[in-house]
Amino acid sequence: MASTSISATSRWSTYDVFLSFKGKDVMKGFTGHLYAALCRSGINTYVDEEKMEDKEKIEAACLNGIQKSRFSLVLLSKDYALSTWCLEELVQILKYKKADDVWPIFYDVDTSHVEEIQGSYKEAFVEHEKHFKEDVLQKWKDALRQVSTLKGLDLPKRLDGRLNRTMLNVAIHPIGLQSRAEGMISLMANELEDIRIVGIYGMGGIGKSTIAKEVYNCLFQTFESSCFLENVREAAHFKGIPYLQRQLLTETSKKKVLLVLDDVDKQDQINKILGKCDWFSPGSRVIITTRMKDFLKPSEMYWQYEVNKMGDNDSLQLLSLHAFGKNHPTEAYMACAKKMVHYCGGIPLALEVLGSSLSGQSVDVWNSRLEKLKVIANDDIHGKLKISYDSLGDFEKFIFLDIACFFTGYDKDYVISILEECGFFPVNGINSLMRRCLVKVGSNNKLSMHDLLRDMGRETVRKEHVVDPGERSRLWHHEDVIDVLTNKTGTRAVEGLVLNMPGLKQYSSSTKVFKKMKMLRLLQLNYIHLAGDYKHISSKLRWLCWREFPLDSIPFDLSLENLVALDIRYSNLNQFFEEGK
Repeated sequence: MASTSISATSRWSTYDVFLSFKGKDVMKGFTGHLYAALCRSGINTYVDEEKMEDKEKIEAACLNGIQKSRFSLVLLSKDYALSTWCLEELVQILKYKKADDVWPIFYDVDTSHVEEIQGSYKEAFVEHEKHFKEDVLQKWKDALRQVSTLKGLDLPKRLDGRLNRTMLNVAIHPIGLQSRAEGMISLMANELEDIRIVGIYGMGGIGKSTIAKEVYNCLFQTFESSCFLENVREAAHFKGIPYLQRQLLTETSKKKVLLVLDDVDKQDQINKILGKCDWFSPGSRVIITTRMKDFLKPSEMYWQYEVNKMGDNDSLQLLSLHAFGKNHPTEAYMACAKKMVHYCGGIPLALEVLGSSLSGQSVDVWNSRLEKLKVIANDDIHGKLKISYDSLGDFEKFIFLDIACFFTGYDKDYVISILEECGFFPVNGINSLMRRCLVKVGSNNKLSMHDLLRDMGRETVRKEHVVDPGERSRLWHHEDVIDVLTNKTGTRAVEGLVLNMPGLKQYSSSTKVFKKMKMLRLLQLNYIHLAGDYKHISSKLRWLCWREFPLDSIPFDLSLENLVALDIRYSNLNQFFEEGK
């Protein structure tokens, strides 16, 4: 229902702007252009895409959006007053917001018609008089008169000047973060009018992205424009460099910009995104986080900041905060905690995950985990993280692997609805994973996990059968999926399979390749063509995502009886089922 841009929300409010409008499809017309412009500018905007015209009351989720937004934009169009939903929404906006925080936009309507209830607004109320009592009608009229007297705005200037629009969520327990951020800021030398790139490098899990976010939060208000591009490595692989280029704010050209490229792993990513940096104004700064030290050689333009491991004292404090909720362990746990710190090797992610997984556990459980840590090499971060995975219950493991392989970046409630029908009890399971810091849920309700945790989960699946991917429970790697489909080696072991082919040569296969995958419950086949009888596809499917579905109707022999979620956007569908079903 609500959408967010590449930047995270304000530290004080869930949303920057609540957009009130009349219309079921926000992606068309003026409202769609306005919404897109807000998002491109990094303004976290709440839109309600599910307005029901026969409802008189604001639903809880919508009211929550109003209360948790810093400002409200009311798009007063000719048909606005026709919607009782919009009228009630306006009443609530004026109830919870100060006048200075509500900005009317008069779109193709005379201001006097709104204030005096004339023209199309009068016609709307003539209709409402047939169904509503006078006190309700008067309440709506008063709201329209009040909003019509509020001062309009120069939208870009007002938003740029007043919205704290790009504050990023950082660490829950920012131990040692301030000194590291200050070290970075000193390298950036913001008092100079040159263009400077600062690379933050270090091993995975060491806190590079956390430092970059903290620096960004400290400095972005001093720049004319700012942008934080997350997960460049993964986005470049799955969506391509052009996708990343489109994420850059259009306003950055020829301005003093603060740009962060998070998790870069290839030189060409930098070259294609930044070019020659000639589109930046003097004083611009670029921050790059990477595990690679030698992307760019140090020069007057490029500087480097190495993130070192945490010291023992900071490590003990971070572990204790996640395990006990206080700065130091109790005496009974002190010896175990110090040993745990030693084996975690000053890696914040390991301290966070292991500490969270041991919260509330006995000393015996701590000692048991220590014995496992002793046999893991110091540089084996996956092995250290897997100790927390191994302590999960079966359903929690299933949920973790499904998210790691398929559902990072998806809406939490959407995923819960799917996994609920798989019998995994996902509400409790996801809450447990969040408590253990194995999974996070952002302000936009999207599931995420650190890429090391994701890779650890995927490696766990790969080791189910190293040689034959058709014997693994989950298939997501492009080459593995193509191998299984081409050689027809899929088995009952396969529970989930994802194949995306956007921008590539269309891939065609036969439905027979799924014949032995009887336990398949999660399937994504974007931009794929299948020929043959669809009865071969498992009847246990709970999730089917098939972008650009090539047929004009759903085959009658495709079993959808257990399906919870069907996503066939951009398809050629003319009718839902073939005639006869």
